[in-house]
Amino acid sequence: MFLPVATAMSDKAPFPDLPFNVFSKFIQENFAAGITLSQVLLVLFTMTENPDLLSLHARQKNPKYEGETRSSISGWIKCLARGLQERLDQDTDKLFNNQDISNMSDNDITKGISSKIDALAQVLHLYPYNSKGHFKGKLKPISYSSIQAVHVICPNSVVCETTSCKPRSLVQNTRLRDIPRATLIKGSSIYTNVQVLTGSCPTCQTLYLADHERVAEPNDEHTRVYLNAAKYLKVGQSVWVDRVFSHAVVNGMYSFHASASAYTKFWNNSFSNNHPENYKKLSRRHIWKAFVQESIRTIATVSGVNLILRDGLAIDEVTKGAVMLLGENGIIHAAKNHTCAECTQPYKHTADIIPGIDSTAVVDVDEVTNEISADNLADEAMDVDYAPVKMVVVDGIVMGPAVSAIIYIYILYILI
Repeated sequence: MFLPVATAMSDKAPFPDLPFNVFSKFIQENFAAGITLSQVLLVLFTMTENPDLLSLHARQKNPKYEGETRSSISGWIKCLARGLQERLDQDTDKLFNNQDISNMSDNDITKGISSKIDALAQVLHLYPYNSKGHFKGKLKPISYSSIQAVHVICPNSVVCETTSCKPRSLVQNTRLRDIPRATLIKGSSIYTNVQVLTGSCPTCQTLYLADHERVAEPNDEHTRVYLNAAKYLKVGQSVWVDRVFSHAVVNGMYSFHASASAYTKFWNNSFSNNHPENYKKLSRRHIWKAFVQESIRTIATVSGVNLILRDGLAIDEVTKGAVMLLGENGIIHAAKNHTCAECTQPYKHTADIIPGIDSTAVVDVDEVTNEISADNLADEAMDVDYAPVKMVVVDGIVMGPAVSAIIYIYILYILI
C-alpha cells in the first residue's frame, strides 16, 4: 500500500454534458424567440473557448481577501460580451428576450449580455465555484473530442461522368464489413478509423475514389485519372491527407529548401505528440508522395487537364509519366519562358568564398565584409557570356538533417 502510484491527469475538461432540455430552456428564457442555431452555437462555443477568462471572472466575483471587491459583472466578462456584440452586430437584439434595445446605450447592452453569459456559464458548469462559494480549481481547456464530427472519405463526383452513361448515379458496392479504414490528416488534425468509400458505375464499371478515377479499357487494362479537384490525397496504404496538408508540404520544401526527411521530422515533432492512441507517425515516403501528388495536380490545373496514366504505377513511374504528359521535352508548361531573380542567376566560375583564410582564426569582420562586397560589385559589372543558371544542386546541410541531392534532382524533374 506504500508503493508509489502515478496517475495520469487529463489536461483538458470534457465538453459540457448537460441534458438538452436544460440548455434549451435557458435559451428560450433568456434569448429572443427568433435566435438561429448558428447564433446559439456562436454563444456556446464562445463560452467553451474561454475557460481562462471565465476563471478570472469567477474569482473576481468571489472575493476572499481584504481589499477585494465583489463584482457580478466584471471587466473580464464585459470584454467577452462586447466580443459577442461586435460579432452579431445587427443581430445583437437576438440575445434579448422581448426587450427593445434600440433605446439602450452600448454600455447597457454590454451589461445585459454580460449577465446572460454569466448565468449561462453556471448552467454549463463552467464556473469554478460550488454553491457554497468554495473554489474547485481553475477551469481546464475544453476537449471537443466527444462532439468531433464523423469523417468519411468518399468520391467528389455525384454521377458517372463518362459519355456513354452520364449522368447515371453511383453506387457504393463494397460490403459494409469490408470497407477499409484509414488515418486522415486535415491541416494539423489527425483522425483515425476513417471509412474510405468507393463509388462504382454499374454500366461502364468505372470506379470513383476521392483522389482519382479508375476507368476500364477494352484490352482488360485500366487507366487512372488523377483528379485536380480532389479534396483528399492518398499518400500511404492507409494514410490520406487534405489539400491544406499537401500544400504545406510543397511550400515547406520550396520555402525552407527542406528535404522530405527534414519535413517529416518537423511534422512529427510539431504535430504528432497530441495524437490518437492508434496513430503512427508519418514516414519520409508519406511526405514525398504528398509532394508528388500535390505537384502533379498543381501543374495539371495550370495546364487545364487531368493527368491520365496506367493504373497501378509506382510513384517513381507516376513522376516520369507526369513529366512526359504535362511538359514539352521535359519543360513544364507552367515554367516555360520563366525567369526571375530567385531562380535565375548569372553563371560564375567560382563560388563567393575567401581562399586562404582559416575559418577558426579571428579576423576583422568589417574587412572581410568589404572584400566580399567589392568582389560582388566587380562580378556584376562584368559581361558574362554564359547562359543563366536555372538551378544549382548542392549536397549539404541546409537546415536540420542533411539534404540529399537526389531530392533536388526529383524536384527539378517535376517542376523545372
